[in-house]
Amino acid sequence: MERRKQSRHPVHLYAVVSCPRFGLFRGAVENLSVDGVYVRTPNVNMCIDVPVTLTLQGGEGAQQTCCEVSGVVVHQDAEGFGVRFAKVDESCIRRLRELLAEEATPVEDREGLLAAF
Repeated sequence: MERRKQSRHPVHLYAVVSCPRFGLFRGAVENLSVDGVYVRTPNVNMCIDVPVTLTLQGGEGAQQTCCEVSGVVVHQDAEGFGVRFAKVDESCIRRLRELLAEEATPVEDREGLLAAF
C-alpha cells in the first residue's frame, strides 16, 4: 500500500471535481499537503487510479477560485477520496501557501505549512 510522503494539514476549502468517468461534483477539502488532498464527498464513490482535475475554492462564501490542480485518485473510503497531485503550477502553489498561512493559527503550524510548499 502506498503511503503519503508529506503530512497533510486541515483547511477550509472546497473543490469542484471534474472527472471524465463521473462528471462534475463538489466536495469539501478536508486536508492538504504539497503532494495531495483529501476531498470529503460522502455521496460519491470514486475509483482508484481515476484522473481528476480539482478547482480549489476558498474565500468569501467559498466561491473564490483559488487554483486548479490535476491528479489521480489514490485512496477512497465511505467519506471521500484522496488525490495525489500530478500537476500544480507555480501560481497555484503561491495561492495555496497564502491560504494555508491565513488558516494556520499557531505560529509553529504556519511556519511548518509554509516550509512544505
